[in-house]
Amino acid sequence: MHFLASQKRRILVGLILCIYLNFIVIVLQPFDTSQFEADYKTLLLSGYGILTCFVFVIHGSIENIWYSRFGKIWLVWYEIMTTITFCFLAGTVLYLYNVYIVNEGKSLSTGGYLNFLFITTAGMVPVFVPPMLYLRQKFGERIMPLSDNSITLIGENKNEILKLEKETLLFIKAVENYIEICFIDKTQKVTSKTFRQTLSNVCEQLPFLQKCHRSYLVNTGTIKEIIGNSQGAKITFSVGDKEIPLSKTYYKDIKNSLL
Repeated sequence: MHFLASQKRRILVGLILCIYLNFIVIVLQPFDTSQFEADYKTLLLSGYGILTCFVFVIHGSIENIWYSRFGKIWLVWYEIMTTITFCFLAGTVLYLYNVYIVNEGKSLSTGGYLNFLFITTAGMVPVFVPPMLYLRQKFGERIMPLSDNSITLIGENKNEILKLEKETLLFIKAVENYIEICFIDKTQKVTSKTFRQTLSNVCEQLPFLQKCHRSYLVNTGTIKEIIGNSQGAKITFSVGDKEIPLSKTYYKDIKNSLL
């Protein structure tokens, strides 16, 4: 599915939803709103739309963290879960606004809160959620899932995401709190990127890699040959002139994987 990743577009959608909700509340006046009397009625009622916009933008910023963590792939059930969460958060904030501002300090109660969620908020879902989902899809981005042969490596720092075809990844080297990822780029040249990550976490993300040294993980599918015996072996690759050490501990396992 499309995902609304841009902050500017998220604010735009939030403002559109604000205007739409205020039109419903002020003009159509559902839920006996017509019976409500106050000196600044229109201003007070417009607060529902403004707060909904605020919740939408804040909630979207939290969504972005989830989106990045999952390799910028947004599935249908993600959209369902985040819509339910948004409705709950918006309903809670609007209930507090309704109690403390609109009704001037009316006391909180569990029954009143549940009534607001399951009658007022739920009653607005069929009216509010469809246009919200439409706008999210219209203004959102869609990144297609990679093929079965593709892999994604995610670092600990923001925006550290690398997507590759499996056969282009050569090896990964640990350098203190960082890793050096060595791979073949689109021009068929060997290049590298540095992420803040650990080898153990890389193993969880890319379990097909094998340890060949305490500081190295290797993609055995890209190995050209093993040079030397178990005491001082080196691994070479089918592309480029890189060599990495193969320790005695892992010599037999790597050798057997090439048979």
